[in-house]
Amino acid sequence: MKRSIILFVTLLVLSLVAHGQTTMDVKIGNISISVPSGWIAQYSDTTIIFILYSPIEENDTFQENVNLTTETLPSKYSEKGYLTAATENLKSLYKDFKIIESKDNYHVFTGIINDKLLQQMQFVQIKDNVAYVVTYTATPDSFDRYVKIFNQIQQTFKY
Repeated sequence: MKRSIILFVTLLVLSLVAHGQTTMDVKIGNISISVPSGWIAQYSDTTIIFILYSPIEENDTFQENVNLTTETLPSKYSEKGYLTAATENLKSLYKDFKIIESKDNYHVFTGIINDKLLQQMQFVQIKDNVAYVVTYTATPDSFDRYVKIFNQIQQTFKY
């Protein structure tokens, strides 16, 4: 079933590209998001609801991506409180973890995981004690190239 969904979404993305569409809306249950032309959406039935992959580029060493995760919270959290708690977890996962920017509902950080230096931006929305976390991942060298597209994707997220 999972392969069928991946194949369907991949073909749909390719079809949109061929027909000049600039975005495709992906809807999974009550969650929807718009995917830019050329990006590939992959559904997952874990806490990662989906992953969006940037177009593959020549000599690409890392494929930039956006993912949506959900977490049922044990108690009421604000977005800022959730990010503060998440930061402590991230410090244990990433070597050389460093916060670059932090606001009430998002943060940007760098760190090394699996011997790869990455830069991520995470936006958090909380509804009915469920945290929805949209994460953009890139290398520090390619981060700025896709951050505007990520912000556009993130703004289309609905639940």
